Amino acid sequence: PGKGLCFTAEEPITILLTKARRFYDAGVRTFAVLFDDIPSRLEHEEDRRQFDGSLAKAEAIWLKKLLDRQPATWTDMEWWICPSYYTGDPLLARMFGDFEPRFLETLAAYLPESVACFWTGPSVVSKKITLAHVHKVVNRLNHRLILWDNYPVNDLSMSQEMYLAPLIGRDPRLPEQVYGYLNNPLLQEALSFIPLATCFDYAAAPSSYKPEKSWEQVIKERFGRKALVHWRTIREFCECINKAKNKRRPFMLSAKKLSPLKAAHRYILENRGRRWFEEFRPWVKLMEKSLTRKGN
Repeated sequence: PGKGLCFTAEEPITILLTKARRFYDAGVRTFAVLFDDIPSRLEHEEDRRQFDGSLAKAEAIWLKKLLDRQPATWTDMEWWICPSYYTGDPLLARMFGDFEPRFLETLAAYLPESVACFWTGPSVVSKKITLAHVHKVVNRLNHRLILWDNYPVNDLSMSQEMYLAPLIGRDPRLPEQVYGYLNNPLLQEALSFIPLATCFDYAAAPSSYKPEKSWEQVIKERFGRKALVHWRTIREFCECINKAKNKRRPFMLSAKKLSPLKAAHRYILENRGRRWFEEFRPWVKLMEKSLTRKGN
């Protein structure tokens, strides 16, 4: 529903259920209502009166209305919610305003028991997600938790970044507390398959997941064994570019990386007709700029 929704209005629920019916008739049985990235406070006066000024209460009761009004024949349906407060990262408050105290506890008090909740971890883009962290969140929410992992996402302010490395930093014991696991992909669909394949491997078997082994396997399967050395160079180049951007420093190419980068560049140009080449074109230009810079 997003920004501007009036939670006391009936029309939005009717519209959403009408839309959901088309998908239900097509075989879809899981629906998610996403309240992420909207203002942290209720925007309409009638909502503030009805829900005691609580966005958490409004979102939870809105989901309850959906469930109460869905057709009685939808007995095999599953509803998910992404609450507006989906991480404890202070970045949320800086972007959307301060959230009410005990947001998760209030949400849990009014949300139907069957609805599962999204959470992105300790940060919007979490470098590490531990079992201890997830356990604390589950205790506060008292609902099934779906980890919405923002890797390898590169939208919005991250659009000039590229993440091709394997998923790391995820506790192998997360299934003990997590009901579901989702990933937010790259903007570049074809390139997304590289890191996403490692995410799939983690999700399928967290206890035996080996990041580098998983990454090497997807490269070999999609591009061939001989391409592995080039994709490793491409991946390292992207990691260096990302670090330079985040530290606001110019990217400097070391002498020892010059030769493998030239070889990787030739490999990339040999694949001009591939979809991933078009997606990677902005980084090809950065690579060429680095290779032609004085001293390289």
